[in-house]
Amino acid sequence: MAAVAQRGPVNPKLAALTEEKDSLVLNKKLAMLNSSKEEADLALLGSYYTAKRNRAKAEEISRLILERYPNGSAAFDQLFNAIYNERNPVESEKKYNELIKRWPTPPNGKLHLDYSRYYVAVTFLGKKNPAKVLLYLNMIQDTSYKTNAFSYAAREAIEAKEYTLGEQLIKKTMADVARRGGPKPANYNEYLRIYSLLLYGSGKYKEGFNYAEELINLPEKSELSKKAYQNIYVNYLVALNRLKEAYPFMEERMREGAATAEMKSKFKAAYLAAKGNDSGYDELMQIVNVKLKEKIKADLAKKMKSEPAFNFVAKDLMGKTVQLSDYKGKIVILDFWATWCGPCKASFPMMQKAVNKYKDDKDVVFLFIHTMETSPDAPKLAAQYMKDMKYTFNVLMDMKDPKTNISPASAGYKVPGIPQKFVIDKNGNVRFSTLGGGSAGEDAFLEEMSIMIDMAKG
Repeated sequence: MAAVAQRGPVNPKLAALTEEKDSLVLNKKLAMLNSSKEEADLALLGSYYTAKRNRAKAEEISRLILERYPNGSAAFDQLFNAIYNERNPVESEKKYNELIKRWPTPPNGKLHLDYSRYYVAVTFLGKKNPAKVLLYLNMIQDTSYKTNAFSYAAREAIEAKEYTLGEQLIKKTMADVARRGGPKPANYNEYLRIYSLLLYGSGKYKEGFNYAEELINLPEKSELSKKAYQNIYVNYLVALNRLKEAYPFMEERMREGAATAEMKSKFKAAYLAAKGNDSGYDELMQIVNVKLKEKIKADLAKKMKSEPAFNFVAKDLMGKTVQLSDYKGKIVILDFWATWCGPCKASFPMMQKAVNKYKDDKDVVFLFIHTMETSPDAPKLAAQYMKDMKYTFNVLMDMKDPKTNISPASAGYKVPGIPQKFVIDKNGNVRFSTLGGGSAGEDAFLEEMSIMIDMAKG
């Protein structure tokens, strides 16, 4: 199953209100909530108006809650969420200090203070300040969460390329696991995966191989995870020049279009190590490429459709208003994403390659629609992320409608979760839609994108 970020579950109390058919009963319930002296009741009332798309009433209730309960749950959540969304470490620290000053005992439980400490810690990753990362992680009081938080930060250190610090962090997690003894925790596979990737990034191939080998021998229900673990293992085999052992895995990945860059660069050498000569190599590569294309095209033919595309209106990062109809006569690829969405960001290196491939094709346009934002600073966060990662994407902001509190573009396309991509033909019809990231592998992902575009061109 493809990785995808989805909306959360519905509040049963809210559902009971929104589904009430008897207007007299409903009005009585709303009046009781409005006159209640409990913050939770007012919060439920605000959620009801939000669900009913009465933005004015929802905002009125939100202001009322903050006025009545300046040190209540809503005020705490407001500042807590600000810390979560903050990417600047200096500002993150300031907000954290305000949080602990105003709420020595938080209304939503002490664990939220631990969460905020983690959020502050990771803002220092990539800023050459490991002491601050460790300072805030070590402030975490809940021992179970602390073990996981160190692993989460180690995982983020991989993207920040702070392999030495990441190794230090994951060692703390592994030491906690060893000290506690007993059965391996549920997250043990993930700990090993993180440790393996960090040691690989540091070039410590001999040491890291032991963890990669342990990883592939552990039970794992998810086929996607199994293949991800095998990829790590094979990359180590390649790095250690154990090409003959790596060859069976490498051939399988090549046939699936899921080979990593390391595998592709060493595949011929592995072929020679396994076969003794290069006889049949060219024929194999031709078969691999042809079969991959044939399989993808056959699968896509079954999924091809023709539905009128929703003519959304959104603004780009410069504030210019853009709508789908501006691109009539072109093939348009929409990629719905958000800065908080891990699977979205994981697919972006492949999407950048797709954008690069078609940069000179004036008939093909890629639009990256940031949606379902959780922060009023979403445009700033999106722009900063593009700058930090050096992506050359045309980003549009699908901001929530102030009257309805919904993201109109994602609503128009009935997006259940992100990332979701749509390929629209020159006549404005959706021909393909895909949900999830590029879990099939880079070659398969790019081949699929190319074939969808070609088929949409007709």
